[in-house]
Amino acid sequence: MMKLDWRTFQTLTEDNIRKSVTTSSGIYLLWVKLENGKWRCYYIGIAENLEQRLLDHLSTSETNACIKEHVTKHTSCYEYAEVSKQSDHDGAEKFLYDHFKPECNRLDPGGTAIEVNIP
Repeated sequence: MMKLDWRTFQTLTEDNIRKSVTTSSGIYLLWVKLENGKWRCYYIGIAENLEQRLLDHLSTSETNACIKEHVTKHTSCYEYAEVSKQSDHDGAEKFLYDHFKPECNRLDPGGTAIEVNIP
């Protein structure tokens, strides 16, 4: 199992991202708070620049309507882990996709899953 150092479960805002997210590559999770107070992962992504990618999700030019709805209508949070190798990004993304079944990921990322610790 690959152990990821999950960081910064914070509200998805521009200020929080700029203050706490690295410009390194890695994997990230977007969460929504449900009416019952529990959290659900609604998107899993990988990025070459985590800070910029998370900021992109807040942009009016966000193309994923599902993400846009969560970001504008609900309390969303994020967390991330730095991952430098592309093959590790891809394997971790597949494992987390299979585990969470996030509603806003349009396609199964495919490939071979690499088991990682669940945040």
